[in-house]
Amino acid sequence: MSGVLPTDQCREEFFKMKNKRAYKFITFKINKEEGKTTTTEVLEVHKKEDAFDFKMVLDRLPADEPRYVVMDWEVENADGCKLSKIFFISWVPDTCKPQTKMLYASSKLALRNALEGCHLDYQATDYDDLTPEEFNIRALGK
Repeated sequence: MSGVLPTDQCREEFFKMKNKRAYKFITFKINKEEGKTTTTEVLEVHKKEDAFDFKMVLDRLPADEPRYVVMDWEVENADGCKLSKIFFISWVPDTCKPQTKMLYASSKLALRNALEGCHLDYQATDYDDLTPEEFNIRALGK
């Protein structure tokens, strides 16, 4: 199995995130039995005042299983303007089997292309790769 395609639900949930700002992030995984990339979890935004804890993202990434994540990241620039960037994150831990790593690598582009409107791509293999500071730097183009 290579080049697994995303389901329509992946596009629909991303549309809600991008256009309606309904979610802070969405996680996706490949369902090997169905041969499709599916949505696994979303974090809804209830009110603008709701605090977003980056640890919520990390808690949903298994240490030994890959995931794709799209995340609506907000950052403030030097002028005090708030910016919002949508990241496409490929999470493939070093502990994954080579066959699984290859499956996620060969399927990444199909999902990425289906989610029109992602601003930045990011690849992580270890929890240390995923820090708020890293996303701030990339969102600000530094």
